[in-house]
Amino acid sequence: MRQARCFAILSVLLLAILPASTPPAIASPEGTAGSTPVILISVDTLRADHLSCYGYSRLKTPHIDSLASGGTLFSEIGSQVPITLPSHVSLFTSTYPFANGIGENAQVLAPGAVTLATVLASRGYATAAFIGGYFLARRFGLAQGFQTYDSPFETHGVNAALDLKRPATEVLQSAQHWLEQNSTRPFLVFIHLFDLHEPYNPPAAYHARAPQSEYDQELAYVDDSLGGLFDFLAHSGLDRRALIVLFSDHGESLGDHGENTHGYFIYRSTLHVPLIMHWPDIDEERNSKIETRNSERVLNSAVDAPAGLIDVAPTILSFLGIPTPPSFCGHSLLELAQGGEAAPRDVYSESSYAHDKFGWAVLRSLRRGDYQYIDAPHPELYDLKRDPTELHNLLPGESALAASYHERLVALEATYRSQPSSTSTTIAPGAAESLRSLGYLAITSAHPALDDSGVDPKDRLFEFKRYLLAGHLARTGHAEQAVEEFQGILAGDPRNLPAHIDLARSEIGLHRYPKAANQLKAALALDPRNVDAEELLGDVWLAVGNLTRAAAEFQQLLTFAPSDYEAHFGLGLIAAHRHASAEATQHFRAALAANPSSAEAHYQLGLIAAAQNQKDDAVRQFQTALQLDPKYLDARRELAKLNPTEH
Repeated sequence: MRQARCFAILSVLLLAILPASTPPAIASPEGTAGSTPVILISVDTLRADHLSCYGYSRLKTPHIDSLASGGTLFSEIGSQVPITLPSHVSLFTSTYPFANGIGENAQVLAPGAVTLATVLASRGYATAAFIGGYFLARRFGLAQGFQTYDSPFETHGVNAALDLKRPATEVLQSAQHWLEQNSTRPFLVFIHLFDLHEPYNPPAAYHARAPQSEYDQELAYVDDSLGGLFDFLAHSGLDRRALIVLFSDHGESLGDHGENTHGYFIYRSTLHVPLIMHWPDIDEERNSKIETRNSERVLNSAVDAPAGLIDVAPTILSFLGIPTPPSFCGHSLLELAQGGEAAPRDVYSESSYAHDKFGWAVLRSLRRGDYQYIDAPHPELYDLKRDPTELHNLLPGESALAASYHERLVALEATYRSQPSSTSTTIAPGAAESLRSLGYLAITSAHPALDDSGVDPKDRLFEFKRYLLAGHLARTGHAEQAVEEFQGILAGDPRNLPAHIDLARSEIGLHRYPKAANQLKAALALDPRNVDAEELLGDVWLAVGNLTRAAAEFQQLLTFAPSDYEAHFGLGLIAAHRHASAEATQHFRAALAANPSSAEAHYQLGLIAAAQNQKDDAVRQFQTALQLDPKYLDARRELAKLNPTEH
């Protein structure tokens, strides 16, 4: 990964902005440098202001709150990007999304990244991660540096939105089992809980805890689940030995500013996240040594200064007494935790979702002190102390102040940006098909959006919400209503590329293939290298039996997406129909290389093997298909033919 060497190119302007990174004495007490265990807990999609320790009154979260006892609560932490994978990449690499190239889910962090996990692993730490959400599956690259990466999402298909998550209790049980076996040496354990991410599915026992909010029901469940882990840590003494860090990658709008979830806007509801650091105990002998070197050895219970998730990894390393890698762009928070004076920090955030999905403007923001500036075609400036819900834009009345923030934002971005080619739209093999069908993938093209129209996402909020409604109708069996909504969107905005593609999907679902083909041709006129449109157009010609045109579309797709699953699978079906077994096998294997979780590709390979009397291979292929999809009746039927006495 091409990352900026942040220390080497600081401008004179930014030297005044960024705080000193020299760790305070308490960060490395004698005998402890690089030996303290670290437990890192990410509660995905958790708004800071829904925790009772942050002032929420509608729900008590006593177990999460308990970390603040003997710890430090950071009250003004900002996410660098309100999307799961990019935010975690930013935290673990301590780099900005515009520098590391990860701005969307399903992109791939390049091999060789320097992360908190790789640094600690190189220092002899045992490293393990326990993943609750699909967007952090191994294939996306965040597993670098982890010797154990417990993520079940590589072994089963994703056919429904609930397949994107596993319950907190299951994740925590796995983590606790690992801790029971490995806690005698220094370790880093990363625990990722995904329950607060839509779709909600709280256990029935929690419905009464927050009857008006499924989000709060999920939070109550997560808090109780963490209570079980914290009890284990207390009984084992790990709560006194380990540095425990709890944070969230981003919040959830829950209707604020017209947004229901996250990723579209960059207001406080999705950027303001909790960060609580529970410090390990320090015995009296070490205390006395620290006291002689640093009179401010007591860590404060709260820090109100704004900072970012990008600062978490440097803080952990500073506390451990381990040098911060030069590629890290964040700065330790320990000086703030000790009550030291530090220059105000510039906290940068961004979202490229509206750009990657629709070709509209990228949103960028800069928080400094009490003010938040949002750089957009219609810029915004808010005084968060007086207006924490960001309802009163101070522009144009504070144009000079806004201009100064814009200058700082541009300077920060110029300082930390890597070479332009570092920005990548590489999608992990096997991810695109599932996420596109579920509406979770923003990038649909083999390259950045061609129609960089500069439209302010604020001006297209109604259109965006209508698009989400149409997608929901399409996925819940209401294709006719979805068609009407997509047609309404296109009547007002004929250049809405995703609407053309999703309208075609709905027409395909209604078996209206000529209408679908027309929409896909319109999409390809807007973006001739659009992966979705080419895939679907090939599928349309397959459905109507025009194998020649289908093959032409799939071959065209391979010219700019040579590893595309749909293209290889479609060409495999065409070759099999023409009894070209060797060619079909080649394409189905290429499809499996692109998507190892494809039960259909294994099934097709099983059919070819069975036709060639290769019984053992056929049995293996059908069994694998059933492991990936236990409801795959065709595979079960073919397996029964080969082994009738076993079925």
